[in-house]
Amino acid sequence: MSVPELRRKSAEAPAPPEAARPQPEAARPQPEVPASPEAARDLPDAPRPPLAAAFPPLNVLQDQAAACTACGLHVGRTTSVFARGKVQTDLVFVGEGPGYHEDQEGQPFVGPAGQLLDKMIAAMGYGRDDVYICNVVKCRPPENRTPLPAEAEACSPFLRGQLAHVRPRAIVALGKCATESLGCMTPGQKRWRGVWSKYEGVPVMPTYHPAFLLRSPQFKRDVWEDLQLVMGMLGKGPAEGGR
Repeated sequence: MSVPELRRKSAEAPAPPEAARPQPEAARPQPEVPASPEAARDLPDAPRPPLAAAFPPLNVLQDQAAACTACGLHVGRTTSVFARGKVQTDLVFVGEGPGYHEDQEGQPFVGPAGQLLDKMIAAMGYGRDDVYICNVVKCRPPENRTPLPAEAEACSPFLRGQLAHVRPRAIVALGKCATESLGCMTPGQKRWRGVWSKYEGVPVMPTYHPAFLLRSPQFKRDVWEDLQLVMGMLGKGPAEGGR
């Protein structure tokens, strides 16, 4: 199945009745709710994730991403970076895009930001391979810049397919780009970090990207508070000494 066919098949997934059909992701209002584990459960129901049958298997999606030329990012890539970790998991981390080290090794979050993410995951009581880690875009943006909206949109069938197959209980969106790409921000929304939202029925906790924390370590406490909310929602305590 080609990438255009993938987009068409995704678009042809059974739609809900007109009265129940959701607004486009970018326009769908997301209520600000108190930051607590219970708040994630109390959010209004959103459409369930697309059936995995609407997408090719993950290994096929990975091959398609490696051959994708839907946006200009493919020109400078050494390799595409699809995902790492456990498919049958409760927890997914979604970042922005590969950096230099990821582009060289073909794995997400292997550079300095990845080392910090590993510590964050360990503090939550997980191993790196116990969770699923992916990015909004699969090719490295030049100079490690934030992906453009058009680039995120071109790559969206791959991310949607990944989340449809994994079907996690919770998603941690790392950075504003990931939060926007999951439809968890509205135009003009000022507060985004630490506010529960949902991606097609799955609770999403937006927080700062590890690369930002390397530049601004004073915000690590905020991120730890966000991760504790996720742990509480999943019924999981922190690792001993984790923080």
